[in-house]
Amino acid sequence: MNHPRDNDLALLAGGEAGPIRRFLLDRHVRTCADCRQTIAEYREFRAGLADQELPDLNWNFLAADMRANIRLGLEAGACVRTTHVFGGWNRRLGIAFAGLALLVGSGFFLRDLRFHRPAAEVSAPVLQMTASGVEIRKGENSLTLLNHHGNAATNQTVSAEGDMEVRNIDGETGSVTINNVSLQ
Repeated sequence: MNHPRDNDLALLAGGEAGPIRRFLLDRHVRTCADCRQTIAEYREFRAGLADQELPDLNWNFLAADMRANIRLGLEAGACVRTTHVFGGWNRRLGIAFAGLALLVGSGFFLRDLRFHRPAAEVSAPVLQMTASGVEIRKGENSLTLLNHHGNAATNQTVSAEGDMEVRNIDGETGSVTINNVSLQ
C-alpha cells in the first residue's frame, strides 16, 4: 500500500488540502490506521500551537525589511540583465549563428560534390538476373551467385533499393532454393 506523503497528511489535518486531494486522501485514510494516527498527531500538535502566545513582534519593521529586500532583488536583477535578442545583438549568439551557417553551407557544398563526380570515376556495381543465374557485375568483373539448371522453375523479385530474391524449384526433386541478394 502506498501511503501519502507527510506534508499531504499535515495539509489534510489542518483542513488546507484542495478538494480533489482531500477526497483522495480521505479515501486512503478511511482504510489506513497508520495514516489516521499520523493525522491525529498533526491535529494535536496544531492545537498545541494555537494555545501558545506569539511573541510581541514589530510588524512595521518586518514589512519595511521585506520591502527593502524586494527593492534590492529588483536592483540586482537590473544589474545582471542580458541584452535582448531583438534589442541588440549578443556577441556569443552572433558567433553561434555564424558557426551554424558555416556548418550548414559546407554540408550543402560537400553533398553536391559527391553527386557531381565525372562519369569516368563512377563505376557502380550492377545486380542482374542472367541465363546463368544471379550476377553481380562491376566494370568488366562479374560474380555469379546462383547457377540454375534448365528444368528448374524460377521466380524473381527485384526491388527499387537494389534487392533481388530468386526462388528456384527443381522439377525432378521438388527442392526449393531461395537466395536473397542485396546490393548497397
